[in-house]
Amino acid sequence: MTSGIILVLSGILIGAGFALVWRDIRRSRRQAFLSEHDTARVAEADVEITMARPAKATQAAKSIASAIGASLLFGRKGGASDAAPVLDQKAQEAVVAEWSAAQPPLEAGVGKINALLQQAEISIAAPGESAWSYKNHGYGVYRRILIGEESVAWLRLELAPDGVLHARVKAHKDDRSEINASSQVQANALDATRAGDLLAECLKPLAAHVAKTQGPANPPNLASAKAWEEIDAVVAAALTATNGALSQAGARLVPLDAPAWHAEVNGHRLPLAIEVYGKDVARMHIDHRGSEVEVAVGVPDALFINLGRRRRIPVAGLATHPLAEVIADCAWPVISRSRDSRRSA
Repeated sequence: MTSGIILVLSGILIGAGFALVWRDIRRSRRQAFLSEHDTARVAEADVEITMARPAKATQAAKSIASAIGASLLFGRKGGASDAAPVLDQKAQEAVVAEWSAAQPPLEAGVGKINALLQQAEISIAAPGESAWSYKNHGYGVYRRILIGEESVAWLRLELAPDGVLHARVKAHKDDRSEINASSQVQANALDATRAGDLLAECLKPLAAHVAKTQGPANPPNLASAKAWEEIDAVVAAALTATNGALSQAGARLVPLDAPAWHAEVNGHRLPLAIEVYGKDVARMHIDHRGSEVEVAVGVPDALFINLGRRRRIPVAGLATHPLAEVIADCAWPVISRSRDSRRSA
């Protein structure tokens, strides 16, 4: 008796299972479409006229579209780069948090670069919405790069899961592919200077392209202005230290103008006057010459030409104290001579 009941229940369950499967199959089939005019004809024939339902865009389809877009934009190909590890939610949140922390120095860097490239009419536009790239290679934004009012390229700023901040420039048109470039920096030590360096590095080909296409109208001092900006604070501190020491001798160094491009030195120059007891006795130039800073002193009287000095110090590792020593060493001969002349008078 018990066995019979079990068999009956099993049959009921099996039948219910087949019914569910059959229902799902029927739901997944395309619905038939018949016009009233053809109902009679179709009824006699073994024919089914169907109309497919509009397909809904799935997340998989969106991912495929994003992949195609990324490949077209930045030329990614299948291979090792596509083998990025799948990030869990905690890892993604960590990257997003680090990206958020990097925004203030990044914005400061963009401001510095825009000010530097203003004369060339090159600018980085406002950012779009932050988002993950295809396969979570990195989290970041797209920004347009403009020449005047024309958008010429995309700038992708993207933080990778390994903590490296990438900047990539991709031209809109193939005939401007020479401006494509990339650079990177560790995000954990990012500040305005490093952010500016990151952007300047990947915008160098664009600046060169603008210089070539616009000709003499484009200012030739863009790279030099950036180079001087990197040493400006050290030069200012060295001059302050030098003037503090020279004040005891009644002397001081007075800037005559802001640092500016000079073609003869192929770099920026800061002109200064050397004053002794309020009298202008000589001129000093501090020049940025490629990998070196040159300090030179010249005198107006040819009889004292031997008092002129010229010394150089490497830009790499430039610090306040060594530069102040070079400045004081070049200035002191003419200062000493002027002091002696004043005493003898």
